[in-house]
Amino acid sequence: MTGREQMRKKQMIKAACDGFILLQTFLLAALVWHQRADSDYLPWYLTALFLCAGTAAADLCHQLFRKGTEGQYRQQEGAPTVQELLLLDEQNRPVKSWSMAGRTSMVIGRRNDKEEVDVDLEDCAYSTFVECQHAALNCCLDRWYLEDLGSVNGVRVQKVGDGCCYQVSNRPCRVEAGDIIHIANTRLLLS
Repeated sequence: MTGREQMRKKQMIKAACDGFILLQTFLLAALVWHQRADSDYLPWYLTALFLCAGTAAADLCHQLFRKGTEGQYRQQEGAPTVQELLLLDEQNRPVKSWSMAGRTSMVIGRRNDKEEVDVDLEDCAYSTFVECQHAALNCCLDRWYLEDLGSVNGVRVQKVGDGCCYQVSNRPCRVEAGDIIHIANTRLLLS
């Protein structure tokens, strides 16, 4: 199950819970109305119940009608983040993968005796254009950021939201699932 499918499933469960809260609130309101019709506290009970119902209804509407720019659900705070980095071939098929689960930082480059890398692109067709420590992915507050480590050939990121390719320079760039990192002609998909 992909991150987007998991997110959609969680949103549907939350919407079902909100619907259940609404139903229970209205049933409780009917019971209070029926049992305490002569009570001085009836307006207070009903006010509290309708505030609960209003809050649940607002949250339900927010969950059902909140969509991204392309009709996809937006990623929420606390939603599952990027789990894997995939090396793509010319036909956009994954040929190699690196798990990002539980990681806080990953260095992308070419393996050598002096410096360690987490994502080794030495076997790629364009590895001569990849520096030993070319770029880094850093996680902060469940969000991933891409940073160019002063490479000569640079780093670009193709954003999933608009499909445009942006040069990464001078400061870290926030990345998310679906974005593609370009290092020379090597492409790495965040999923």
